[in-house]
Amino acid sequence: MCHRWLYILLLVTLSSCGCTDQMSDGHDEKLSADNSVADTLLELTQKQADSLEFRLLHHYTNNFNFVVKVDSLVLIPREDEMNDTSRVRKNDRIAVADIREQDTIWIKVARDQFTMGWISEDELLQGVVPDDPISQVIDALTTSRYIWMSVVVFLGLLGFVLKRRGLRRLQIFRFDEMDSFYPTLFLILVSLVACLYVSIQHFTPEFWQEYYFHPTLNPLILPPVMAILLTLVWAVIIVFIAMLVDVYHHFYFFPGLMYILEMLGAAMISYLIIKWTTSVYVGYVLLAIYITVLLWIYIKYIRRKYVCGSCGRRIKQKGLCPYCGTRNK
Repeated sequence: MCHRWLYILLLVTLSSCGCTDQMSDGHDEKLSADNSVADTLLELTQKQADSLEFRLLHHYTNNFNFVVKVDSLVLIPREDEMNDTSRVRKNDRIAVADIREQDTIWIKVARDQFTMGWISEDELLQGVVPDDPISQVIDALTTSRYIWMSVVVFLGLLGFVLKRRGLRRLQIFRFDEMDSFYPTLFLILVSLVACLYVSIQHFTPEFWQEYYFHPTLNPLILPPVMAILLTLVWAVIIVFIAMLVDVYHHFYFFPGLMYILEMLGAAMISYLIIKWTTSVYVGYVLLAIYITVLLWIYIKYIRRKYVCGSCGRRIKQKGLCPYCGTRNK
């Protein structure tokens, strides 16, 4: 019940705005709006206040919709009885009908008017996912993260081996393969996403939980830290598409495919290293070093400042063009 003081403090704060005698018309309007909010909160019934408190702490409340993701969930007619149970099956859509907080939090859910019952919150949340496509994608990526991350790393290593099997000496990267900033930017953005994601999970996990239950693709309506994370994710997608276009213009199909696989593997390894090290605070320093090294590599090995006067291809330095043999002064 200690959370009840949050509402009392909110009401006192809102009411205290009326203590100033000399205010402009704009301040008077704000005061009126604040008093209206305070009056609305004061008019809440005990049940409404409990529901609001539960919504703030658990990120869902009555009438919230879930989809069953496990084979089945057992519902009992009353939270203190274990007989006459009913079941909801995988992919069934259920809604929260009632909430009771005792030693254990019990949630009453209903699939329809004939199939309803109680289940503990812990068991419910382990077996359902919010009825939203974004939440379902997040849940699928989270529960199978070891599988798809391993697949991406394996494909990256496969691309690395296949692409260099004809070379006498293996090279970690051939930095001059493509004159484009997009691969460098892609790696930087992926590492930033990893660092910020772990930071949110560590310092403000309630922001991520709120987003999981109420997701959106619009960063403009999110809290700043979640807006930055979502913007970075959008940037990763956009830059990856731009990188695909550049690869299409620079390579034939097989070398281009190997280059993309190699970049995906490098990005996933970067993500995992930054993610693991950020959880022990080393990742912040490592991230700064990693970004600095990537930018140095781009400037020194990848960027081509000159254009051949004959064939129009970009070259690193003046002199003989490596593409057409013309001497550029």
